Amino acid sequence: MKKILLLSFLLLLVPIKNVQAKCMYSDIAEMKKISANVNYSYEYKIVDGDALFNITLTNLTEDVYFVDSSTEKTYKNKTEEFILKNYNSGENIVYNFYPNDEDCMNTVLYTIRITLPKYNKYYNNPICVDAQEYSLCQRWSSHNLDYDTFINKVSEYKKNKLEEQQKNKKEVDNDSIFHYIILFFTNYYYIILIVLGVTILCMAYIRNKRDSIYS
Repeated sequence: MKKILLLSFLLLLVPIKNVQAKCMYSDIAEMKKISANVNYSYEYKIVDGDALFNITLTNLTEDVYFVDSSTEKTYKNKTEEFILKNYNSGENIVYNFYPNDEDCMNTVLYTIRITLPKYNKYYNNPICVDAQEYSLCQRWSSHNLDYDTFINKVSEYKKNKLEEQQKNKKEVDNDSIFHYIILFFTNYYYIILIVLGVTILCMAYIRNKRDSIYS
């Protein structure tokens, strides 16, 4: 019994390492502020008819590292800038940032989500002349159409656009004619009234004369 009590007393004297105690909330809060300062930008190049993107992360520090969730690759940087290359257009990318502190390494500090624009390999097709405003004729357009479907949709759009333009032109022409008629009556109404009055008097005179002949 004495040996057990002695052993218990000695164990109390041995310092116990508390891993969680080292990962303080204040440290996490500070590292979250640091990781939240990370910015990104991207640029592209055309390779084999499609766009490949390079993503540049800036304001990095040695206090944090990040993981690309799509590839599960871990990047521990030693500089403030890091370039990741050859992402496909339209790709969704998630970077999770973690503290380099071993006691807090499982804590996600910050997440950056990037959706790269989808490159439209048909945008420069000759059929897009006079239809550049159409979404399928713009450089960046999220569609997965085959070539024939693309041609058919753009052709249909241009047809509808032309019909709408012709309809609008006809309406404008009709409005213009009506406008000129109103304008004419407004400017020359007194002449019209005089002519109308003379016409009525002449008709009345003719009728009276005719009635006097047959009476």
